[in-house]
Amino acid sequence: MPAGNVAQIRSVLAALVLGAIAWRRRLVHARGKLLWFAALGLTLATVTVSFFIAISRLGVGPGVTIQFTGPVLVLAWQRLVEKRSVSPLAWTAAVIAVVGVGLVSQFGTANRLDTGGLLAAAVASISFAAFVLLSSYLGRSFPILTIAAFGFAFSGLFLLVAFPVILPPSDPLVLAELGWLLVLGTVVPFLLEMAAMKIVDPGLVGVIASFEPVVAAASAWIGLGQKLNATQVMGGLLVVGAVALIERNSSRPPLGP
Repeated sequence: MPAGNVAQIRSVLAALVLGAIAWRRRLVHARGKLLWFAALGLTLATVTVSFFIAISRLGVGPGVTIQFTGPVLVLAWQRLVEKRSVSPLAWTAAVIAVVGVGLVSQFGTANRLDTGGLLAAAVASISFAAFVLLSSYLGRSFPILTIAAFGFAFSGLFLLVAFPVILPPSDPLVLAELGWLLVLGTVVPFLLEMAAMKIVDPGLVGVIASFEPVVAAASAWIGLGQKLNATQVMGGLLVVGAVALIERNSSRPPLGP
C-alpha cells in the first residue's frame, strides 16, 4: 500500500481507539486550544508519511535513526528561539548525533545515496521535533491521552483530505499486518509509555525510548534481511548514545510520536 494510505489508516484507527478511551474517561476537551491541536495533528501526519517513505527507501535502520535526531533539533530550538541555556554536554551529544547520522546514511558514499529517502527522513526528523515541541506545550494544560486523541484525530482528518481513500486488500496477511501496526505499533506503545511516566522519571523513559533505532535496526536485520555494515552500526550506536545524553539532560516529557 502507498505510504500515505498506510499513514491514513493508522491515524484514523488510532484516533477511534484512543478517542474512545479518552471519551470514556471524560478527557475530550480542547479548552480553546483547537488550533494548537490541529497543528499537532499536521505534524503527526507529516512525520508518519515521511517516516514510512524514508524506511521504504533507506531501510528501517537508517530511516529510524535519522528520524530520531529530532531531539537535536529540539535542542537547537530551545537555544536559538526560546533563548534557554543548553549545557556543553548536550551540544556535544548533538554533534555526535550528526556524525552518527552521516555514518548510518553513508553520506560519504555518493553512489549509494538515496536523495529522496534522505529528504523524507529529514522531513520526518523536523516534523518529529515539531511534534515534540507542540506536545510539550500542550502537556502543560492537558492530559497525555487528550493530546493523543486530538492529535491522531486531526492527523487522520488531514490525511483523508491529502490522499484518496484506498481500502486495504482483502488479503488476510495484509490485514493482520495493519492490525499489528495499529495495536502493537501505535496504541499499546503509547499507553505503555503513558503508564511508565506515572511510575518513573520522564527523563529515564526518554533515555530508554532512545534505544528504538537499535531495536528497529536489529529487528529489520533479523526479520527483513536488511543488513547494516560495521560503519552503519557504529553510526547508529553513536546516535543512540547522543540522544540518550540529550534526553537525560532535558526536562522535557519523553519522546514518542
